[in-house]
Amino acid sequence: MEQEKRYIEEDEITLKEVILKVQEYFWEVVRNWKWVVGITIPFVAFFLYKAISTPVTYEAELTFMVNEDDGGGLGGMSAILGQFGLGGRRGKNNLDKILELAKSRHIIQQVIFDSITIDGQVNIVANHIIRLYNYHEKWEKDTTRLKQFFFSETETEGFSRVENKVMKILHKRIIGSSKNQGLISTGISEDTGIMTFSSNTVSEDLSIQLCNLIYDKLSIFYINTTIEKQQQTFDVMLQKVDSINNAMKRTEYELANFKDTNAGLYTTRARIREVQLQRDVRVLNEMYAVSLKNFEIADFSLKNKTPFIQLIDEPLAPLHPHKESVLKKLIFGGLLGGFFAVFFIISRKLYLETLKQ
Repeated sequence: MEQEKRYIEEDEITLKEVILKVQEYFWEVVRNWKWVVGITIPFVAFFLYKAISTPVTYEAELTFMVNEDDGGGLGGMSAILGQFGLGGRRGKNNLDKILELAKSRHIIQQVIFDSITIDGQVNIVANHIIRLYNYHEKWEKDTTRLKQFFFSETETEGFSRVENKVMKILHKRIIGSSKNQGLISTGISEDTGIMTFSSNTVSEDLSIQLCNLIYDKLSIFYINTTIEKQQQTFDVMLQKVDSINNAMKRTEYELANFKDTNAGLYTTRARIREVQLQRDVRVLNEMYAVSLKNFEIADFSLKNKTPFIQLIDEPLAPLHPHKESVLKKLIFGGLLGGFFAVFFIISRKLYLETLKQ
């Protein structure tokens, strides 16, 4: 009992010391309030400047979905396995691939070299971004003639090193990096598979048209790439059907003309030529029937393989402007500055107390 009582007394003494120590540090901070103010003011000023200097931005959002059900046995089997939690990753991975394609340079360069109208000016997207984000000021000290640079050509194959450099800069500006947020972002709903494009820029028109252009370019590229093999087969079969059909019509016309020319003549040579033409017409008819059947199969396969990309919601003006809150920045700057001020004062006191021991 005496030992337990001694432990309790020691705990009470320790708690009392903690309270007294906290009070001591508190009054130390109060006595050095000038330090608190002096350290906090720069933080408040910095975040106030950030709030005032940050431009107003407009965020546009576009949603869409992709239906890739090809109607085949494999697709049906995947759907059945998906109900048991199996085989479902194939579709998820493909949707992730679509979103990654949206940020590829192949897609973005098609977007930035398309013409749009902003503030009454018709120009390509790349030149609008250079103007709206004041890139000429950032390129003041550049030695590669970027000070007054604008794109005059849109064919990337003949680009110079300077044009390639600017194109890569704009590509990074649009998609972002680990250090800087881009003008666009993508997302996907795990439950529904609905995908989202978001664009946040200093121009309402640019935000809206960036979303729309990326969606349009991505849709065309993805569909064409998905059905490339089926499209080639379809084109070959169409050309073959047309070729046989034309040959059949010529042969039928030749046979009819031969009969009209040799009406009433029953020479052996005339009969042989007539038989030959009739045989050619019959063979061409059979070839045409087979080719037409193969063409219908190719047409069905092409339509069945073509993915269906459905636009759900497109961005519409007016967009809600987003501006940094001055009050929030002031509070955040005050709290952050106060924290460092208190940390500095307490650390200094501990350091001085350690030297006295």
